[in-house]
Amino acid sequence: MCGIAGFFTEGNTKLQLQEATDTLVHRGPDAGGYFFEDCGIGLGHRRLSIIDLSEGAHQPMYSASGRYVMIYNGEVYNFQELRDKLPGHDWKTHGDSEVVLELFAQYGAESFAWLNGMYAVGIFDKETQKLTIARDPVGIKPLYYYYDGKSFSFSSELKSIKKLYPGLTMNREAIAYFLHLAYIPVPLTIYKDVFKFPSGHYMEVSMAAGKPALSEARAFWNVKAHIKPGTITDEAAAKGQLKDILFGAVQRQLISDVPSGTFLSGGIDSSLVTAIASKTSDTKIKTFSIAVVDGKVNEAPYAAAIAKYLGTEHYELPIHQKDILEMVPDLLSVYDEPFGDTSAFPTMLVSKLARQHVTVALSGDGGDEQFYGYGTYTWAQRLQNPLLRAFRKPLYAAGLPVVVGREPAGRIERLAEGAQQRV
Repeated sequence: MCGIAGFFTEGNTKLQLQEATDTLVHRGPDAGGYFFEDCGIGLGHRRLSIIDLSEGAHQPMYSASGRYVMIYNGEVYNFQELRDKLPGHDWKTHGDSEVVLELFAQYGAESFAWLNGMYAVGIFDKETQKLTIARDPVGIKPLYYYYDGKSFSFSSELKSIKKLYPGLTMNREAIAYFLHLAYIPVPLTIYKDVFKFPSGHYMEVSMAAGKPALSEARAFWNVKAHIKPGTITDEAAAKGQLKDILFGAVQRQLISDVPSGTFLSGGIDSSLVTAIASKTSDTKIKTFSIAVVDGKVNEAPYAAAIAKYLGTEHYELPIHQKDILEMVPDLLSVYDEPFGDTSAFPTMLVSKLARQHVTVALSGDGGDEQFYGYGTYTWAQRLQNPLLRAFRKPLYAAGLPVVVGREPAGRIERLAEGAQQRV
């Protein structure tokens, strides 16, 4: 994990760039760097070293020609194969960052579609004075941007943007969405004029009459283009293909020059990732879990059983419910906007535990989204029933909400009640 921050605004200073970038030091404690020119461009980077630990891989990174400057947060797993697209290139590093930069220098935004991984990137063309930002196809790496017609900035986290613009105001539409969904959907954020950049897209920013001009966000990846109905008609063949995909994904993501491990809850997803990691790794896998001693639900025994069966080097952190309450101030500093998922607490705790032993950790996140693991997905399918669809229009006309889950009024009531309780 690294942190990137930048702006393209006339009148901004290098000191502002440094202060905004330094809010991300927790994302990249190993090194920091800055690129600034009087035209108003500023690019800042905080580095967490994972592949190629040398100073040559520090950022901002300059292309071989010197024309392009890049800040990049992410991991591209097929970077070795992508080097073949640049035969004869004299590589200065053995990591993925240089490959991403030189591919863009040679092929432009077309190259984003070739990257297999998770990333957020900003690349400035010193010749055309144009900035390009992009985000990975699934949106694993965060990327936010601010634009009010006069100023443009972007960052891995909202706190950098807030450092640049301390007068940001709340977005009432975003608050309404949060009360209804328990999160704030793309492209909104909790602040006005600040947006989540869409996954699988890139955007160009140039300067016109002293003001930043933004192109439309253009898609370079679309899931529909990768769906081929009817290609698998045999269940056994489907299982075999899924196994190959899972093994390949875990193997690719375990490649690093620093220690790695897995989060293990004892559930299907994290157990599967850990099992594959154990089978494919040359060293004993380190696993990490949380045990809520006085909680109604404690998955630690299941995690311990899986760890014992797989022979991992297992670490378990016993906690009490009061420990979770004491985390609230820390959580507020990590999450820059309201987020109504209680999984944030154990995730933060297990991350702190893992960081004492490894730099990289794999988790089972994404499994439920990919394989319909949530009950809301089942209900969404049911609501596609033609009979149920027939009732939607009259319900809307009557002013009644047609939603899955509790109504917004219920969330507001619970929020008001919670605000009156002493912690």
